[in-house]
Amino acid sequence: MITLIIYIIGGVIGLLIYFIFGGNSLIYSFAQFSIFLSFLYTFIGRLLPNVRYSLVQMVPSKLPFPTFIVYSTGLLELVIAIGILFEQTQSFSSIIGIILCISLFPANVKAYKEGVRLNGNEPTNVWLRLIIQILFILSFVIILRG
Repeated sequence: MITLIIYIIGGVIGLLIYFIFGGNSLIYSFAQFSIFLSFLYTFIGRLLPNVRYSLVQMVPSKLPFPTFIVYSTGLLELVIAIGILFEQTQSFSSIIGIILCISLFPANVKAYKEGVRLNGNEPTNVWLRLIIQILFILSFVIILRG
């Protein structure tokens, strides 16, 4: 749920930036800054030991090296967050972001089914998480079409 709130806050920041400085379009600015803030937030979470431990537990058990997966996906989230701000890297960042959203969804399903607490919080309802992932993907598509 916090991720959805961060997404909306990022979108509001994007709207403010659009109204103050202008830009491509209102919806583009919303999408760009909602993704920027959301992915920066999820990257920063990986730096916190309790969150990182929870994320390692979320990795499907069939995958090897869960700690490496958590660190590498976090690094990708940082690259996406920064890359989404620059016109030269937005397409690449958006494509990687879409792939990441799709590939990380099974971890969210596992967390919900097994009750993995993220930093002590209840796991996000899988349907709400699906809506958040769809919002992320739609935002990436909007940025791609820029």
